[in-house]
Amino acid sequence: MSEMRIVLFGAGGYGDVYVQSLLKDHCRENYVLAGVVDPYIDRAPGREALRQAGVPVFDTPEAFYREHAADLAVIATPIPLHEEQACFALEQGSHVLLEKPIAATAEAGRRIAQKARECGRVLAVGFQWCYDRAMLELKADFDAGRLGAPLDVRALVLWPRDFAYYGRGTGWAGKKRDAQGREIYDSVASNATAHYLENMLWLTGREFQGAAITDFACETWRANDIETYDTAVLLAQLDNGAKLTYVVSHAVEPGEMQNPVFEYRFEKGVARFGGLGQTGSELTFTFEDGQVKRYGVTHPDSREKIWTMMDVLREGAKLPCPAEAALRHADAIEKMRERRPEAYVFRNIARNSERVWVPGLGAKLIRCYKERMLLSQAGEERV
Repeated sequence: MSEMRIVLFGAGGYGDVYVQSLLKDHCRENYVLAGVVDPYIDRAPGREALRQAGVPVFDTPEAFYREHAADLAVIATPIPLHEEQACFALEQGSHVLLEKPIAATAEAGRRIAQKARECGRVLAVGFQWCYDRAMLELKADFDAGRLGAPLDVRALVLWPRDFAYYGRGTGWAGKKRDAQGREIYDSVASNATAHYLENMLWLTGREFQGAAITDFACETWRANDIETYDTAVLLAQLDNGAKLTYVVSHAVEPGEMQNPVFEYRFEKGVARFGGLGQTGSELTFTFEDGQVKRYGVTHPDSREKIWTMMDVLREGAKLPCPAEAALRHADAIEKMRERRPEAYVFRNIARNSERVWVPGLGAKLIRCYKERMLLSQAGEERV
């Protein structure tokens, strides 16, 4: 492949990360941004940079492919468009880098994966921790047997979100379906904190295939007036024998914010990132004899996905986040939705002009994380 031709679907929101990377960063050589597909380009932060670079803009994928070809399609559009746009790009001969989650449902994700196989094209999904250097080194040590079997993996993320968060864009946040009836199922677990659930499954699975949930209990809750949920606790058993604990919320008080923290216990020691009351940066593994391996700072670079995908296509590098890994996350989210089709509503909700929150929720969720219990078992009351 000489000059790699890239088309970007979606230049606003997260798509702007790709606009800035492809126009300014140039961490790889010999590629061209052949076009952008975005009917709302006037709202995109990078619209002027695209204009100055002479990048043509199209309203639809069909319009782009009528005039151009692309080796790689990067899809950063809203979730309801993932299946249709990914399958169309694959049919046009493009490899695809698809932002997370792979789709609104596991079934839709499997249809995309099947289309990629039929078309003989590479399909990558943008769970950015899968592309992080430090995380990949830890994964390599696990795959080589240096950590032993996984025993207990836990993650906690408490990120308060305000009304502006749920009102952004076209108003899809927290919705089950869009105005056209297309599935979204946007939630705290499928979107903002999706990386941390996916990481536990990805890291402890065989190679880059991910681990699967075999048994679980879960609760989903909401304080915000949304259709899905802003708080979740998942307690699961994995097919690799490990227990999984995943505790996340957008409904805690701002002062209770907790950036991602995880503790993964293996036969030979414990992997840690962050800590309670801390902001994580360094990834470490403490062996049973007290020795510590430091993998360095892990701060997933959103841009690394595009450069890795180029290396995969040009050099045959190993793809760290194939569809199979992303589907483990999709399956987990779907299991939670089937078990709890409607979220519990918190009884005690406080509010001001900017947000709602649940007083004392953070402390209860930390207890859920530490003691591996559901929120109702920690004493939270619902309507």
